[in-house]
Amino acid sequence: MRVWNKLRKEKKGQALVEFALVLPLLLLLLMVIFEFGNIFYSYLLITAASREGARMGVVGHNDTEITQRVQEICSTLDAAQLTLQIVPENTANRYRGGALQVEVDYDLSLLTPMLSTFLPNPFSLQARSVMRIE
Repeated sequence: MRVWNKLRKEKKGQALVEFALVLPLLLLLLMVIFEFGNIFYSYLLITAASREGARMGVVGHNDTEITQRVQEICSTLDAAQLTLQIVPENTANRYRGGALQVEVDYDLSLLTPMLSTFLPNPFSLQARSVMRIE
């Protein structure tokens, strides 16, 4: 029993040292998870916005209404980093059976500055939807 107690006393700081060695890796993993979640959320938003904008355009809405709808969907994102392109630009150039393309670009600023060494900051996201005009 004495030998066990002696070995136990000598290993008191072992858990602390192991934790200190593993902590940076755990924090890095946690930052990557948060950053990936933010990137994925933003990508899903701009994808939904481009689809909704294209759908509005093919049923007869004008560019202003399409732009407003895309901005409504992306309201949680930074509007200054959001760009929208509609092709063809003019409702007069749209004809039944033709294609309408709505492209949404977003430059996402990364949350964690440490990951900027691995990923470009801002991280560019792009979603494009093409539908046939009804």
